[in-house]
Order: sequence, then structure tokens, then C-alpha cells
Amino acid sequence: MKPFPLMIVLAAFLAAAPQAQAALPDLAALLPDLEGWRRDGGLRLFGPDTLFEHINGAAENFLACGFELLAVQDYAGEAGQSLSAEIDFHGTPENAFAIYSSERPLAGAYLALGSEGYHEEGVLNFISDAYYVKLNAFDLGAQGDEALQALAAAIAARINGHNALPPELAFFPAAGRIAHSERYVPGNFLGHEFLGAAFVVDYERGGRKFRLFLMSPVDPAAVLRRWAALDKGFAGEVKPGALRLSDPYNGPLRLVWQRGHIGGSIGEGKEIDAALDELVASLPWQ
Repeated sequence: MKPFPLMIVLAAFLAAAPQAQAALPDLAALLPDLEGWRRDGGLRLFGPDTLFEHINGAAENFLACGFELLAVQDYAGEAGQSLSAEIDFHGTPENAFAIYSSERPLAGAYLALGSEGYHEEGVLNFISDAYYVKLNAFDLGAQGDEALQALAAAIAARINGHNALPPELAFFPAAGRIAHSERYVPGNFLGHEFLGAAFVVDYERGGRKFRLFLMSPVDPAAVLRRWAALDKGFAGEVKPGALRLSDPYNGPLRLVWQRGHIGGSIGEGKEIDAALDELVASLPWQ
């Protein structure tokens, strides 16, 4: 039997689930006064049409992650120190995690702050709910870390959000999981627009590195509609199951559609198949 082209086969199994968008918040209310510091200038706000004025080189990445609003406030200390606080609102916790996970380092000083945060010299970034907070410090000296953490804690308290990483990440197996490699790709997964969004985690088992991914729950009726749109001559029934495919850009793929989700792996081998089977086995019944 002649295999279906990659795009047609995959599109038949994938349908992005819509995400509810939160109303724009009052970001000014999330930026506190900081003891021993004064506000240096007024609050600056940027939307999708003006974000490039603030971060020209990175604006496209933020927009791809559902960016909706940015507030920037500078602070000045008595001895010439400066702090800059940025609060990005991305509409959903998944989108905030997407931009945060695209910028965080694999190795770093991670903090129990918000849903997750990390600290480097002069930098403290964290996410909380649908917010991505970025703090930068200049010429702070020995007390720099204290000032960054005090401001971060005050902002996190004002956000008062639901602080947890996306629950989908809990389905991924623990064995061989590379710490802090988890990320969310909000669209064009693997460079294919029709793939939509996916959670991705990197692994190393038996000396081999590979990736597992998980799509959002899929509506079977939507799968059939998409299949019909791409291949009007197809008259069969799409059923849950497994596929092995060869993507010319990403290599061997294995997909499993089961229990209302689509799980997958990139790479081939017994260790990779076993890891994907563990992921699928952990999925809830729907």
C-alpha cells in the first residue's frame, strides 16, 4: 500500500484546540514601589503593533507566543544603580510558558518563584499564570541580588496567579528526562503550520538523545473534516492508532493517537519507542 504524503497523514490526526483569551489586565497595578528606590520615568506600555519599538530583534518570537501587552518601569537607586521591570501578558499560562521556555537556560540558578523562575547575574525572570516577568539590574553591587528578589517577590504577590507549570508536562515520563528542557511550541510545530501546537521534552536514554511531544486533546470530528479538506477522495474512517513516518526535515517520527491526545517521538530505536509508550500509557481516559 502506497503511504500517504507526510502532510496529509499528519494533518488528518491533528486539530488545534482553541484557547480562551483573558481580558487585558491593568499591568500598572502589578508594579510596586520599591523601598530605597524611586521610579525613573513613567510607565511605558507596548502592544502587538508597537512591541518592536522596545525589542525589535525578538518581537516576532513574543508575538508568536500570544503576546498581548507589555509594561516597562525603570527604577533608580541613590548611588546610580538602576533596575528595569518588564511584565509581559500573553493571554494564557501556556503562551506565557512558551515564551519563557524559549528563553530560559538549561542550566541555571532556578527559583521557587511563581510557576518557575531563574536568576543570573543582573537578571531575574519568572512566569506566573499568563505573565512573563523580566527584571534587569545594572551597577547594583553587593546588594543587587536582594533588590532583584525583593522586586520579583512583590510583583509575584500582586499577580497572585495560579502558579503551576502546564499540567500536560506531568504526563511525560521521568526516566532520562533532561531538566528544564520542557517547552511549549504554540504553532508551526516542527516547522509545519498544519501541526499546530505541542508540548516538547528532551530525553537521553542509553546514550541516545531524542524528543517526545504531546498535542492537545483532538476532536475526532475536526480530524475528519481536516482530512476531507486535504484529500477529498478519502472515504475511509480515521481511527485511533499509531503511525511511523519519515519527515524529510526532522527525521523519523512515530505518532500515537489515543485517549483524546496525540503523542509522538522524534527519532527511532527501542529506547525511544519505550519512552513514547510510557507517555501514552500515562494519558487520562477521555
